[in-house]
Amino acid sequence: MSRLASRAELVKLALLTGADESQLAYLEAVPSETLRQLRIALLERYARQQQRVIRRLAAFARWLPVWLIVPLARWWLGPALTARIAGEMPAPQAAAITQRLDPAFMADVATWLDPRRARELIRLVTVDRIVDVALAMLARRDYVTAGRFVEFLSDDAVRAVAEKIPDEGELMQIVFHVESKNRLDHLVRVLPAERVRAAILMVLDPARRPLWPKILSLVTHVGYSLKRELGDLAASQGDAVLDAIVQAAQEEDLWEDILPVVACLSPEVQARVVELEAIRRPQVMRRILQAADATNAWPDLISLVQWMGPAGRAAVADAISALPEDTLRRVAYAALLREQWEPTLDVVRRLPPERQQECLRIVEHYRAHADVETMARIDRRLRHHGLVTEAA
Repeated sequence: MSRLASRAELVKLALLTGADESQLAYLEAVPSETLRQLRIALLERYARQQQRVIRRLAAFARWLPVWLIVPLARWWLGPALTARIAGEMPAPQAAAITQRLDPAFMADVATWLDPRRARELIRLVTVDRIVDVALAMLARRDYVTAGRFVEFLSDDAVRAVAEKIPDEGELMQIVFHVESKNRLDHLVRVLPAERVRAAILMVLDPARRPLWPKILSLVTHVGYSLKRELGDLAASQGDAVLDAIVQAAQEEDLWEDILPVVACLSPEVQARVVELEAIRRPQVMRRILQAADATNAWPDLISLVQWMGPAGRAAVADAISALPEDTLRRVAYAALLREQWEPTLDVVRRLPPERQQECLRIVEHYRAHADVETMARIDRRLRHHGLVTEAA
């Protein structure tokens, strides 16, 4: 489960319901997709309310000239009702009206407009007008609404808006609230590379501390190839950036989001990451193992252990020694799946004797199920690490 995605959904849900974010904190453990479906269900219910009346008003508005609709929307209908009617009007007529409305009022309307129901309207709005409305949203720090509309904008509109936003922090605020995470890869490609790099470097600025989760969200929600590309880009900025990311992941409890990113990195960068002193801190290593267990990411974590030196493997052993036997069974199964017995058993030999015996009993359990060749390889590694004698 992505904690970052759940947090973004809670912000949107709070805005939709008028509740304070703190009042919805109890929902943070709910999967982000469940929260999203709840929010969509609320939007659909809202759209069905008084739908017959809204359609009659929209039908009436079709016969009115634009110069008359504009003051009616601004001074009589208000933002919420205008958004409902706009969704029922012919898109060309609604787009013509947007050219006459004040950008600040349009930003108010956008708060109530469901972009899924206004795709054609959004497509017909001019790029200049989109930029004006976006700047009006940013002036009031309404990053949630801006993020909801990004995926429905053309590439030209996205570039034009980005050019008018000099602060990468504001760009990250918008990206954090983009509805479709599947579109993030394309959006990142649309942005200039130097701006993406500048955004990642913000983790070095203590004054930008509240933005760290938003920056990490960019890296965690893109596809596999872009995860590697952005992760390698971050690593190329030096260990200070990597240390800052570790600190942010620990303080914000984001290891469940970060581990899949580390698993996507190039082997050279993985070797640098796992050798960071910050990773070897007991409280950090414990949380990493807990995240691996919660997300069934032991295969990926064991693959990372292979790049660790003695100090890193000792830190893993110290953290594993406190885990229950059920968790050790899941570790052993992951080692079996990936044929990663060398790093796994090198960690086992560093455990206290009683925990070593538990691990040996777990491995012995596979003897009745695994093929002879697999068990022969395991036995060789057990002897190599001194976990069993030749006679045994």
